[in-house]
Amino acid sequence: MRIAVLIITFIFLTQPSYAKWGKGELKLSKETMETAIMYMYGAGNKKYSGAAKRKNDPMMMAVSEDGTSYMYYYCPVQYQNNCVETGIARSAIVSCEKYSNGSPCFIFAKKRRIVWKNGGPKVKIKKKDLKSPYVVAKKIQEAGFYDGDISKLIGIDVSTGQINEEISITGEKETDAVTNSDANDIVKELETLTKLFESGALSKEEFEEAKKKLLEN
Repeated sequence: MRIAVLIITFIFLTQPSYAKWGKGELKLSKETMETAIMYMYGAGNKKYSGAAKRKNDPMMMAVSEDGTSYMYYYCPVQYQNNCVETGIARSAIVSCEKYSNGSPCFIFAKKRRIVWKNGGPKVKIKKKDLKSPYVVAKKIQEAGFYDGDISKLIGIDVSTGQINEEISITGEKETDAVTNSDANDIVKELETLTKLFESGALSKEEFEEAKKKLLEN
C-alpha cells in the first residue's frame, strides 16, 4: 500500500516510549522493499508528493511487522541542519499503523542505517552504494529482510532516486534485458540440439531443419 511521504522541517512532539526499533524476523513485501530503496536515496514518491528530485536526507522509516505497510520522513536539502528528530519516530509509527490493518509498526531505518534487529548483519547504506540500486537491494537482502528475486525489483533512476519502469534494478534497459534473455535461451536450445545430434537421436537433416527454425524465430 503506497502512502504519502511527508516533508518535515520542525516537529515539536515528544517521542513516547513505544517508538522503538523493530525486533525479530521481518520480511518486506516487494512494494515495501522498493520503497525502502527509494528512502535510502532520499526521494519522495512523486506520485504522492511534489518531491521528484533526490538530494534529500533520509531521516526515519517505520515498517509494519508483516512487512506490507510503511511510512518514512526525510529532510529536504533546503532545510538541512534545521531538521530535528524529536517526535519523528512516533509520527512515522502512528502514520504507518493507519494503513497496516492492525499489524504493529516499528522503526526500520534511521537515516541510512537499518536499525531493525533480526539477528542478521548490521546494514548501513553508504553514499558510494547509491551508485547502484542493485547494491542497495543486495545489502538489504543479505541482511535477511527480503526473500524475493531482487532482479525483479523495479528500476531506480540514480540521479533522482525515482522509480523508472524503463530500466531494471541493475540500470539495464528493459528492452536490452529481454533481448539478452532471448539470446541466452537460443544458445541453450542450440546446445541441446547439438547434443541430440551428436548422440544420434537426430539425423543431420533433422538437426539442420530444427536449427534453421530456431534461428528464424
